[in-house]
Amino acid sequence: MSQHSHPPSTSSWHRSVDERLCLIADGLSDYDDTPRNSLPTKDSIPLGQKLPGLGPLLRDYLNPDVTVESADFHKRLLRVFRESEYDSAYGKCLERLNADERDRVEKFVADDKPLEEVSNGFDMSVSLGVREHLQNLTGVPGFQVSSSGVQAVRFPAATGSNGTESVHLEARSFTPVDVDGLAGDDTLDALHKNGRLHNFIRKLKDMLSGHKKESNVIVYENVPFKNWGMVVDYIPHYTCIPSSVAGVQNIVRFARDHDMSVRCAGFRHSWAPIFGRQGQITISLLSLEEATRIPNFTAMSKALPEWLFRKTELQTVEVVSGTPRVKGNVLVRIGASATNEQLRRWCIKNNKYSYPLNVIMVEMTVGGTNAPICHGAGRRHQTLSDLVRKVEYVDCNGKLQTVDDPRLLRAAAGCFGLMGVITHLTLEFEPMSYALMKPEKIPVLRAVPPPDDMAMDKIPPALRLPNWAPEQRAADIKRFEELATNGFYSEWFWFPYSDLCWVNCWDTTADPSGTKDYPSNAQTFFMFISQFTMNVLQNAKILNELVEKLHMDEAAVTLISKAAMFTLPAWDEPVKTYLPDALHFQRGIQNVRVLDVEVEIPLQPSETDPSKPDYAVVRRAWWDAILTCYAHSSKGCPQRMPLEMRIMGGSDIVMAPQKGNKLGTCAIEVLTLEAAKEFWVPYAEEVVGKWLSYCDRGGKKINTRPHWAKQWDGINVDGKPWVEKMKGEDYRLEKEEFKELLAEIGRKHGWSLKDLKSRFSNDFFDAFYFDNI
Repeated sequence: MSQHSHPPSTSSWHRSVDERLCLIADGLSDYDDTPRNSLPTKDSIPLGQKLPGLGPLLRDYLNPDVTVESADFHKRLLRVFRESEYDSAYGKCLERLNADERDRVEKFVADDKPLEEVSNGFDMSVSLGVREHLQNLTGVPGFQVSSSGVQAVRFPAATGSNGTESVHLEARSFTPVDVDGLAGDDTLDALHKNGRLHNFIRKLKDMLSGHKKESNVIVYENVPFKNWGMVVDYIPHYTCIPSSVAGVQNIVRFARDHDMSVRCAGFRHSWAPIFGRQGQITISLLSLEEATRIPNFTAMSKALPEWLFRKTELQTVEVVSGTPRVKGNVLVRIGASATNEQLRRWCIKNNKYSYPLNVIMVEMTVGGTNAPICHGAGRRHQTLSDLVRKVEYVDCNGKLQTVDDPRLLRAAAGCFGLMGVITHLTLEFEPMSYALMKPEKIPVLRAVPPPDDMAMDKIPPALRLPNWAPEQRAADIKRFEELATNGFYSEWFWFPYSDLCWVNCWDTTADPSGTKDYPSNAQTFFMFISQFTMNVLQNAKILNELVEKLHMDEAAVTLISKAAMFTLPAWDEPVKTYLPDALHFQRGIQNVRVLDVEVEIPLQPSETDPSKPDYAVVRRAWWDAILTCYAHSSKGCPQRMPLEMRIMGGSDIVMAPQKGNKLGTCAIEVLTLEAAKEFWVPYAEEVVGKWLSYCDRGGKKINTRPHWAKQWDGINVDGKPWVEKMKGEDYRLEKEEFKELLAEIGRKHGWSLKDLKSRFSNDFFDAFYFDNI
């Protein structure tokens, strides 16, 4: 996206969203640019001709006598890029989809089929990022090792421009291999000639001897690893996919015997350097039985194929005996490879118990959300790791161990995989309740009112409300604080340069009557369409011409934000749905690759009543981010996705960034599209610098810390790497307590911190925790 110094009259600072859309529509209506006495060149063709239909769409939207529904807005917007002869973004994004998805998108966009018709039977597949990962395994020889022998596992080479057509279960083939006598078909020369790989597979087979056939491990060699955020990449020597605890144990034993390290990965949805090492072993928690089949387990269809329910030992979900901490709750034992989608389905099918909090994404493993101490929303809720009542793990020696002492769980339940390979977690669930969802779209000024000392001339004129009387301001502050303090779930979204804020705050009820499934099949497909739209818009180079012609740097981001806000619901009456459905209200968001920086700000005590939180710092953090976004509108618009804020509780987990926040935590983050990465880091550093500058009433810096799974590596604060501050200040005491608790567990289970460093660490953790070991 181009940078351009624009006159104030066209800027987002002065112009509302609709005013900017009007300017765009007017700029596209000029069809008389081409000299009539010459043939048109590519540069002389009117922009409205290059973006056919965009002007009429915006004029219809702006016409009070014309109703443009959200689905129609996306349909017509996509049609602009489909029909453009001067931009290829639509076609390239379409190529990345599988055949069923392409067919549905084309019917929706090109054939003008209604949403309800094209969404019938739609199953949302695994994200585009996971498909890319799986393509690295297709056409590459792998070996399934079990006590009954070794088989070569092959997928046919990828076909088609996007390569997704061959990635399905039925395409997999097996060829028996005699690893002792080096016998097999001629295509296995790579194994026969590779002594190290052959040795690994033969030893795994010997170790698995005596186990059931289901105890198998699929092994790949030298398959490149890249995380979802595209900021961590390396090549592990072995990528292993175990189906059982025994498989995990034997991988770790091999690593011990050969002085190798082991780290786990699931959907790889993180920006932090928490994965494995070059040339070592990566255990994948993705089951190829499910992850290579399309449609997949993130599907919404109620009519699911039978194979979907064949789970491995590492995907179990079951109620177990034990005494929960709260009467009426239950303990649920969950395999680390189980996904949030499987867990969501289990809760709704049984309709008895539910987790009270979770991340929004369903495409994450339970082990993956636990390890970096992820969280949800609502001041009464701590982190996911705080729900853990027992950890089952394979230790440095390949032994299966358990930790259930509440004091030791403060380290074990959020240990980043350093203690060992987690195989199962037992969490405390609550009785099923039902969310009363009623999302709203509210003027930004009223949703989260600015801090009291922020003068109105600091607020963009485009966001000011002419009739915002002091009485209304006081009422808006009171409502915001009530939602933040007492809401079961509380979050706020603001898309760059939007006039409105999306407010998603709700409570629950124990009454199941009138419960509806949310999202419906049509709603899920529309979410898929909206994510496809985001990918088209961020890759449409023609929009740079729009920016240049209109001298409006925010032109493309205005379209992106408007399309995004059109996707989010706003209802006049509450919709009652199952709690897990409300927690995972957005499906498929991982299809749009973003960069993301998040901090956890401790809520400060009220001056009049220290037992209650004060939200002055929260409101300042929100508006500091908004004003920074506007300040950079002529510098490439580095923020192109939302500012998000959730109010949540504190934590008892030692390494949680929320630890010690007795009154609660403000979890606030800024995101952008991958296309803006060249502008991102300096911008993120400016926002983070403001968030880390806040002091309490005594003038002491508030202990604001980053989310472990988000982007902090490569970010500087006060001119130094953020990680230095994390190590030397933010977690100076906590990391020592963490190691002491781990060492105590080790004395019980027969290992040392030195063993952890050798077996389960990586370069970052070596420097952060084990630099003196």
